Amino acid sequence: MPRPTSRGYALLGLAVATYLAGRIVGTWELYLIAFAFLAILLLSWGLVALTSRRIRVTRVLLPEQPVAGDEPEFSLIIKNASLIPGPQLTLHIPLTGLAASDAEIRVGSLNPRGEKEVKTHIEAVNRGVHALPAVRTFADDLLGLVGTARKVGDPLTVTVVPKIARLDSCVLHPDVGLRHDWSGRHGLRATGASEFRSVRPHQPGEPLSHIDWKSTAKTGALMLREMEDPAAADVTILLDGTAGQVVGEAPHSNYELAVRAAGSIADFAIRTGRGVTLVSHERRRREFRLTSDGGGRRALLQALAESQATASTPLVTTLRHLRAAGVPLLRAQSVTIVGLSLDKHLVRSLIELKEEGGRPAFLYVAGASFTEGTPPGESSLLPFLPPQKNLSTKTDAEADPGTGRSIDTRSDADTERSVGSRTDAVTPKAGSSSSYAATSALAHDIPIFLSAESRALLLSLSSAGIPCLTIGRGESLEQRLSLERTGRRARTAVWG
Repeated sequence: MPRPTSRGYALLGLAVATYLAGRIVGTWELYLIAFAFLAILLLSWGLVALTSRRIRVTRVLLPEQPVAGDEPEFSLIIKNASLIPGPQLTLHIPLTGLAASDAEIRVGSLNPRGEKEVKTHIEAVNRGVHALPAVRTFADDLLGLVGTARKVGDPLTVTVVPKIARLDSCVLHPDVGLRHDWSGRHGLRATGASEFRSVRPHQPGEPLSHIDWKSTAKTGALMLREMEDPAAADVTILLDGTAGQVVGEAPHSNYELAVRAAGSIADFAIRTGRGVTLVSHERRRREFRLTSDGGGRRALLQALAESQATASTPLVTTLRHLRAAGVPLLRAQSVTIVGLSLDKHLVRSLIELKEEGGRPAFLYVAGASFTEGTPPGESSLLPFLPPQKNLSTKTDAEADPGTGRSIDTRSDADTERSVGSRTDAVTPKAGSSSSYAATSALAHDIPIFLSAESRALLLSLSSAGIPCLTIGRGESLEQRLSLERTGRRARTAVWG
């Protein structure tokens, strides 16, 4: 329903004042002026009421599926379906959750049956699936006397995918190499080594590049050497979405960084030709089976865009559920956990998974780096910790005679002491050539804002043969996750 604006109310007051002045003075010309003012106001009201209902707005976001951090633009097509000139329009575009502030555009009057296209850039967009309400239009006449607000157009759903790093290698999966990209258009450098499987007779049509010439010379027939990738099985990635562990506000939060890191590792695995199972720890756990092709990558981006940190239970509950399921998880040779939290229960579960034959890896997104007072990009967090060889500690465990597995009968306090004792296991013995370099390098690279308990837990995972990596605010995913770009000093210190 149109209503007078402040200018319209002023004109209405002027009309009343003129009418009263005419009554007092007794001049009939003042009556005409007062009625003229009122007629102008009524005419403006009628024009706005008729034309505002005939305005149509269609909006399109370019590109339709932007990447988080981009500044896309809205293209709006405004059409006047009436036979009289349209009103002045102010378009208010709500961007709740999509960007920091809403957009607003001022559009002039449209000709009868006229159409106009306007474009406007918006601020950096945030990851997620955003349901935007209809555009709110404020229509007023040329004199600005009467205006009305209406919702025009349909609601719009915008999916913003995370910005993931394109990796040629992954420090958490050093034995995985790229054979081809997901589209299969060109080859990429392979960093993983293949393992010998068997020698069998060559079949017609098979390539001659893998002919085993020694076996061919012995048998007198072409023999083919079969090779297999040591990590040719599927990859499982578990993304932590515990609501209570989120630090910071989107897009600058540890959860957003965890989403990007999980997506980068999954994309790398897909491009190596492996299937990926993405498990999102949320209020209702979600699992996505991603194939090693372009469709799998698109499904990955969609799944990451929909991910939310809404879980009320800790990450270890989902990990225990997957371990209880057994077959789907342990079938994967690589299980990567991207966690927001680190506690003794999670560490114990990861070590048990390792003992059961799994190959877990842990990426810790440190929430402490997202607190106030921590400069971005200067966290210098705990370096990459590869598995430690021939390092073990004595535990009070009993063997199950039925399965052969060890059953941990210790209390939580005993486990905590045992986990803490693993910290000493990664320190080289005195007298070794690398003891001083290893000790000094680790002491220098571990940040002071990580608690002693967190440092001990990370080192205990490494001593159990579980690769660990810590990443914080402002650090480059490509540099931290790529195998070739990992700090040489950190690797030398830990490997000795």
